[in-house]
Amino acid sequence: MGSVRRGTKNAFRNAIRTVSIVLILGISFGLALVMILAHQAVAQRITSVSASSGNTISVTPAGFGGLGFGGGNPLSASDLTTITDTTHVVSVAQSITGRLTNSSSTSTPGGFFGGQTNPNATTNLTSPVAAGSLGRTFGGGPSSNFTPPVQATGTNRTTNATVLNASSFKLDSGSAISGSSASYVAEVGSSLATKNGLTVGSTFTAYKKTFTVAGIYTTNSTFTNAGMIIPIRTMEALSGVSGPTSATVTVDSIANVSSTAAALQARLGASVATVTVGTPGTQSLVDSYSSIKSISLYSLVGALIAGSIILLLSMLMIVRERRREIGVLKAFGSSNHGIVSTFITEAMTLTVLGGVFGIILGALLANPILGVLERNSSTSSGPGGGPGGRLAGAGFRPGQAIADLHAAVGPSILLYGILAAVGIALIGSAVPSYLIAKVRPAEVMRSE
Repeated sequence: MGSVRRGTKNAFRNAIRTVSIVLILGISFGLALVMILAHQAVAQRITSVSASSGNTISVTPAGFGGLGFGGGNPLSASDLTTITDTTHVVSVAQSITGRLTNSSSTSTPGGFFGGQTNPNATTNLTSPVAAGSLGRTFGGGPSSNFTPPVQATGTNRTTNATVLNASSFKLDSGSAISGSSASYVAEVGSSLATKNGLTVGSTFTAYKKTFTVAGIYTTNSTFTNAGMIIPIRTMEALSGVSGPTSATVTVDSIANVSSTAAALQARLGASVATVTVGTPGTQSLVDSYSSIKSISLYSLVGALIAGSIILLLSMLMIVRERRREIGVLKAFGSSNHGIVSTFITEAMTLTVLGGVFGIILGALLANPILGVLERNSSTSSGPGGGPGGRLAGAGFRPGQAIADLHAAVGPSILLYGILAAVGIALIGSAVPSYLIAKVRPAEVMRSE
């Protein structure tokens, strides 16, 4: 206990030296904290981008443009088998999109949005989407009172946002329906439900059948929130379309997206299907994030090494200054263990003070430094053009790291910080401890 108390007091024997060491260590720890925050923020963003759309591939029939535009034939069972058996494919979300008109609210069936070849493609629901000039132009003429039809999506993945051309999906109430069933149940978009007064358990008509609302969902797309989801087998039976008109393929890794897309196109053939990457340029975007992640990791390691070297050199200087004192203590019977414990305590005290200062400094500088990293990556390929130019557009904001600082500096980070401080203190005291053990009282007294 005496060694600990004496070591703590020794840390403050020279005020100028103590302040200098604490400041330098604090800068090292502050930089390390900033790099930890940067590393975590970018890692989370890479995961988010990859999971949302970066690892998906879209397969559509050749000549088919979606929403009933174009021509071609639906994907066959053998086509789906070819897709599923392709290397790196994890899952395949099949879908068929139909448009349901309401005779009481749609002025004319003509136009891009209104035309129907299936006379049963009707519903008693009214779309919550206002036609506007675009709807009137494409639906029935600029002067018409055209109301857009309701989009119905039949799919085997009833909670997959990508199938709906959205990036988020949330089930607000009720439960998800089974995509493999053939029952008359539906998940209804939140705005469509509000417009028509639907709740879980309500019924409505579509394709001249009575459907029950099993769940109500919300996405980040106004158009998608105005539609509904039904099982793909039900859609096939009612729409007359046999086979999916779109397949969203999930790949095991974003790094394999390009090669898998090329393999799918080659195996299916250009006359059968068109294969496109879910979000073009996503791999370049992830590469930009990865460069920031690598910089932050190397800087973190460098900051910790610098802190260890700084403390090591400082303790070496202190041991050399107190060589006579060490010799006297040994002459009066102090053991090597006791003296070494005193210096380790002194090193630990300086490290803790530097760590506290570093946390404060890191919290203040995290936002500006992350901003510099983001701007450098954004301008490395030209303004807005290269991979880095899409960082901000993809949702990475340096300020988010500060906003999440409380969550980032949690128990795990504090534990790692304590372990790092102990490790740096031990490393900084290792060589001085060895030198202390070599000090001989007789030689010190003789030299004095």
